[in-house]
Amino acid sequence: MARLNNGLTPLENARQRALVVDENDLEELETLHKDLLNRVDQARADGRIFMMGQYVRLVGLVSPEIDRIQRRFKRETLAAVRKDHKGLKKEAKEAAAEATAEPATA
Repeated sequence: MARLNNGLTPLENARQRALVVDENDLEELETLHKDLLNRVDQARADGRIFMMGQYVRLVGLVSPEIDRIQRRFKRETLAAVRKDHKGLKKEAKEAAAEATAEPATA
């Protein structure tokens, strides 16, 4: 597989970049999205068709990134909840096994 300038494959590079995104970045992107939509409206009101088109292009770039990050956060949250649930089930099973094993030895 081809390597990028940083020595990583494209998939490795994408994974590394994904690790550095946090909630603050998402909030900034959402703020940028709202600002761009306001600029689209203002350009339309002013009759600046070219700038309106440029702002629409930028909205088209920002919107999918917001969706992608939100989906990732939801997946991570669900994975953490499932991991906690699995751990609790395992602890409960072990506690039940110890409880049934104790009367048999006594």
